[in-house]
Amino acid sequence: MPSNISYLIPFMYTNFTEEYKNLMLETENIVKSKGFSEILPEDVFLRSLEIKTGPIYELYASSGINMKIANEVLSRSPFNLFGTSRTGAYTGLSPRLKELIVLSMKIAAGAEKKRAGAEDFLLALFHTNTETWFYQFFDFIGLSPKDIELDLKELNVAIVKNGDSTIFGPLDNILHAIEEGLAGGFGEGEMADPFAHNKKPEGKKVESLTPALDFFGTDLTEEAHSGKIDAIIGRDMEIERLISVLNRKTKNNPCLVGEPGVGKTAVVEGLALRIAEGKVPLAMQNKRIVSLDLSGMVAGTKYRGEFEARLKQIIEEASKMENEVVLFIDEIHTIIGAGSAEGTLDAANILKPAMGRGKVCIIGATTLNEYQKYIEKDSALERRFQKIDVDEPKEEVAIEIISGLRNSFEEFHNLIIDDDAIIDAVRLSVRYVTDRYLPDKAIDLIDEACSAKSMKYNGSESEVKGLRQEIEKLQKEIEDYVLSGQYHKAIKVKEKQNDIEKRIQEKKAKKVIPRAKRQRITSDDIQKIIERVTGVPAKNIAIEDMKKLQSLEKNLAHHIIGQDEAISSIVSAIKRNRAGISNRNRPIGSFLFLGPTGVGKTELVKQLAQEFFGDEKALIKLDMSEYNERSSASKLIGTTAGYVGYEEGGMLTERVRRKPYSIVLFDEIEKGSFEVFNLLLQILEDGTLTDGKGRKINFKNTIVIMTSNIGGEEFTSKASQIGFDVSSDTEAKIIRDYEKIKEKITLSLGEYFSPEFLNRIDRVVVFNPLDKTVLKKIIVLQLDILKKRLMELGMTLEYDAKAISLILKETYNPEFGARPVRRYIQDKIEDTIADRIIQGKKSNTIMVTSLKGKLLVK
Repeated sequence: MPSNISYLIPFMYTNFTEEYKNLMLETENIVKSKGFSEILPEDVFLRSLEIKTGPIYELYASSGINMKIANEVLSRSPFNLFGTSRTGAYTGLSPRLKELIVLSMKIAAGAEKKRAGAEDFLLALFHTNTETWFYQFFDFIGLSPKDIELDLKELNVAIVKNGDSTIFGPLDNILHAIEEGLAGGFGEGEMADPFAHNKKPEGKKVESLTPALDFFGTDLTEEAHSGKIDAIIGRDMEIERLISVLNRKTKNNPCLVGEPGVGKTAVVEGLALRIAEGKVPLAMQNKRIVSLDLSGMVAGTKYRGEFEARLKQIIEEASKMENEVVLFIDEIHTIIGAGSAEGTLDAANILKPAMGRGKVCIIGATTLNEYQKYIEKDSALERRFQKIDVDEPKEEVAIEIISGLRNSFEEFHNLIIDDDAIIDAVRLSVRYVTDRYLPDKAIDLIDEACSAKSMKYNGSESEVKGLRQEIEKLQKEIEDYVLSGQYHKAIKVKEKQNDIEKRIQEKKAKKVIPRAKRQRITSDDIQKIIERVTGVPAKNIAIEDMKKLQSLEKNLAHHIIGQDEAISSIVSAIKRNRAGISNRNRPIGSFLFLGPTGVGKTELVKQLAQEFFGDEKALIKLDMSEYNERSSASKLIGTTAGYVGYEEGGMLTERVRRKPYSIVLFDEIEKGSFEVFNLLLQILEDGTLTDGKGRKINFKNTIVIMTSNIGGEEFTSKASQIGFDVSSDTEAKIIRDYEKIKEKITLSLGEYFSPEFLNRIDRVVVFNPLDKTVLKKIIVLQLDILKKRLMELGMTLEYDAKAISLILKETYNPEFGARPVRRYIQDKIEDTIADRIIQGKKSNTIMVTSLKGKLLVK
């Protein structure tokens, strides 16, 4: 029988913890790299000192043992681990190490653990009389071997207590095989049975009839009996339907189908809870609901036939129980292809005959997409299941569900959760977390809000950090004392270190805070979490807080001058939406902007993004001149499966999916193709758009704005007459004519757009041309913006009326609106100031005025 580690690999995957398996493989690599002939127990021990996480690491850290000390001690007499030559042809495991590996597995079996761990190997070193060096090592560094052994035994008890219990049935056979192949006969001594002194009397231990199920599954009914499953609220109808299907004579395999997070697993847990409480029909009183870990069954199946053997064993055990066992497989679509290799069957094809003959009863759970993609395509598999739809609960039901979970969250986080917080968690999650489903998304909001407040008020991280730093200093002292042979001093420092470690554990221990002293989770806390999740400032999403909306019109009018009518139309639509009066299944508002160029259409969109969504970048701009072909629609929503670019997503849908709280601007909308207009109809009517991957993208939190150049020439020609020095009667006539043009062009929109498109737009907004009075205000606004920027550089900008009059004279052009103002200020003022700063002639005060018809910057 081979002696190298590779022989052990099939056993290690099934019966060693990940930590123990890696420890053995890494030790072999190190021994081979050094040219040693065999692996000794001392090599494994030294390598175990390099483990940086887990219970073994904590044990070493608390005892002050590390690689530096161990290397120093083991190289001295009487150990002389490195004193003798170990080089030679590699033969693998030493006889001593073979015996210890088997013994570690026996120790794990005696402790009723699922897998042997590194801690079992260390215990094996204590259990055998051949490894006296191990005792001597601890004596040598001033630690009690008995104390270390006790710590390891307590660690094993803790592992079993935390759920790692019930040994897998075939382990006895594996132990026997390894015993024969690796270690030979052990005779009648301690190595043959290290637990002989504490064995239970024969006949007392009840062997499990379902060892494979116990190993690869979780008994939900047992968990319900133990009180580990919370009461399930609002899913009575689905649980009744589940019971009804399970009681059928044929096709009694229900498959729960619903979106992620709606509570499919909770329905199965609710059934287990009813069985535990005896609230099921007589035929189901003794049934066990076992949740099967399919990934655990596949893990470690390196050789052909291993997975099939495991699955067949589970089917046989379930069928022997005379339909008392019901298997629950979450993500049931994963059985298709699971465990398959060349010349083998996958899980689905192994299960189908058993399901067809009624030998095994299975509850599946999957999403609608996966059910359609995988289950429906396999008609033989689909007919063996009875589909049960699990829909997203209504808001009222979701509130009840979370109220039922309130106590567990309060006790875990040591907080009190207000009713208003639960209500807001549900309502705000529905409104702002649109890509997930109730109750999962609302529960996450509550949990995260509790976590954030708990860390803020109940944590003592800074104190713990200081104590850990102190432990590190003491650890260095211990190492120095041990290396210099002053073991009595090292022991004293170690005692001091242990005291500090106890203090850390006390700090970290979760203390129950009396309810009267607990912090409360309120609506404000939920709103702050929404802000983190969505990026929308919390002050903008409070349902009752309308102060922001009341000042929205004033704030927009401050930046966009001369367009009061347009601003009023937009703000009115937003107020209707926020007050809950308008249709909540449509975008917040949809507007068509018309008017001459340079009057503030684009600037209004930017300011609206800043004021309403708190970020000027919350703007998705699409130039419709790029979408004027029939195939353009696929650019916006993404191509369907099978076409180039399928994985990339659409230019519109992907951006809205990632940032659903945005303004969507369709520039020059009249240039878009007919197919693009059809997409817009869906957005404006239903507030959703289906992308190329079949996902529904939510537009209900967007503001849709379209701009058009229709009537642009007429607007511009009439606008050019406004603002000149004419009589009041003439000016009034020009304004009346402009209003007639506005009305005429608005009525003519039917020539360019379909009636169904125009009827879905909330408001057609025609922007007014800019007269000289308005333009003067814009000049002052632009100079003030520059003044604010210069203040950040420690400079002051001042200007007089003469400068404003000159800028107005130089820039007024009704055909271009306000755009020349910004260019003029940039060319004549900003460039001059920039040159002076670069030349080192920076001054604290800059004065802008005019002299002899020219702008003067001094």
